Amino acid sequence: MIFAIDPLHSVIEFSVGHLNISLVKGRFSEVRGTIDLDPHYPEQSSITAQAATESLYTGSSQRDAHLRSADFFDAATYPTIVFQSTQIQLVDQTHCWLGGNLSLHGMVRPITFQVTYTGTSRDPLTDAWRIGLSATTKIDRREYGMKFNSKLAEGIAMIGNETRINIYVEALSVAV
Repeated sequence: MIFAIDPLHSVIEFSVGHLNISLVKGRFSEVRGTIDLDPHYPEQSSITAQAATESLYTGSSQRDAHLRSADFFDAATYPTIVFQSTQIQLVDQTHCWLGGNLSLHGMVRPITFQVTYTGTSRDPLTDAWRIGLSATTKIDRREYGMKFNSKLAEGIAMIGNETRINIYVEALSVAV
C-alpha cells in the first residue's frame, strides 16, 4: 500500500548543542515523500522522504539566514535533503531500525533511524487510511561538510557537532 507523507501533519526537527550548555532546536516544515508499506512483510517496505532546506525555522530570522547560508545547509546550492531507505529490520510490532542513505549538503552517507509506528486511523474527511510514524537518529554534522564553528577564549565550541534528528510523519493512503 502506498502512502503519501502529509506535509501539513509532518515535521523534521533537529537539535544541536550551543556553548556546551544548552540546545538550539529547529525544524523543516516542508516535508514530502512516499511510504510503500507491505503490511504482511513490513521489512520489504520502503520510504523516500524529502525536506526543503529553505523551510528551516529556529525562531530567529538572523540564525535561520545563517543556517541557510553556505556555512551550514547552503539552501541555494542544496535545496533538498533526501532520505532513501535501503533496509528495515523489525524489532517488534511497533518498532524497527530503518537504514538508508541521507543526502545532505551535497554528501550522501548511510544512516539508521530508530522508528516507532504510532498508529493507523481513517481520515474522517476522505475516508482514506492514515498511518503515523516517529523516528530518531543522531549524526555528526561535520560528516556532511558542515564544519563552521568558532571557539570561545576558554576553548569551548559555540556549536556542537552531534545533531539529533526527530521526525514525526503522518501519511495518507494513495489510490493506485
